[in-house]
Amino acid sequence: MKAAFIYEPFKLEIKENVRIPKPDKDEVLVKVRAIGICPSDVRYYTGEGIHKEVPYGEDSYGLLGHEWSGEVIEVGSEVENVEIGDYVAPDSLVPCNNCRYCRMGLTNLCKNKKFYLRGFAEYAIAYGPNAYKFPKNIKFEEACFAEPLSCVVNSIRIADIKPEDVILIVGAGPMGLLHTQLAKLSGATVIVSEVIKDRVNMAKQVGADIAVNTVEDDLSREVKELTEGIGADKVIITIGNRVAIEQHIKFVRRKGTVILFGGTAPPTNISIDPNLIHYGEIILTGASDHIGEDYRIAMRLIIERKILLDPLISHTFKLDNLAEAFETVRSKKGLKVVVYP
Repeated sequence: MKAAFIYEPFKLEIKENVRIPKPDKDEVLVKVRAIGICPSDVRYYTGEGIHKEVPYGEDSYGLLGHEWSGEVIEVGSEVENVEIGDYVAPDSLVPCNNCRYCRMGLTNLCKNKKFYLRGFAEYAIAYGPNAYKFPKNIKFEEACFAEPLSCVVNSIRIADIKPEDVILIVGAGPMGLLHTQLAKLSGATVIVSEVIKDRVNMAKQVGADIAVNTVEDDLSREVKELTEGIGADKVIITIGNRVAIEQHIKFVRRKGTVILFGGTAPPTNISIDPNLIHYGEIILTGASDHIGEDYRIAMRLIIERKILLDPLISHTFKLDNLAEAFETVRSKKGLKVVVYP
């Protein structure tokens, strides 16, 4: 098969005649039809985010690719939920189901979790029980959103959005736009803060009540007008940017919640006046990965076409041009970038 390899930051190669992996008894082999690029993929490419399960070098085939969908080619002897020919979008996160976090239902925080990655290849291995089927009227590109959408489902659940809430979503990249749509499905009024003009327009297209270009307009005025001057009920910061985090925390109301959804790379420190949290009784929390139920909900949202996905795909590339695809995401030229192996 053809597969991507990386030997050091920015040194990416696409090799042919790579051995096709063999599934174990609880695994399936999938012909990858489409794969989305996640910011974690780009950080791996640039050297800002090394992953212990996929070291650089000859064992790096397929990289960290995890937003993929495809067709089942081979099924392990113990797999019963899918058959050859099924279209699937595998959940890459496999918890141990034994540690204390797992016993608490927090499988996204599992101490021993494993990941089925390596999707930047013509074939990839998935954990059989995590191979979620979807009907053939759903495009492979749409199914690629299952993993990122499941992380947004987790974030929205943590936010505990009520229909009367005013939500401020910071960032109108793919994750911010998915947050916008799910917050609207929850009945909230949604304000989106963004600095890139095209993304501001896209936020409006997918349902934001107000989308503010913070370079040109006054976000504070818009938030105050919608909230009787007290601030947003929930602030979800979808970008891992220190300045954005520090600036937008102040827009939450007293007793409100701020969610840090986007990881920062490289790691950084933020400066917060603790009195803001103390006297305002503000909840500051994170949202990371997803649990199995989040993934099932994401698949249902995609299959039932509750979420606009096609407008979010701005670029497509062949696997041979993967480095160019990574650079496109890195430069923020578009939104979601999808690769076809």
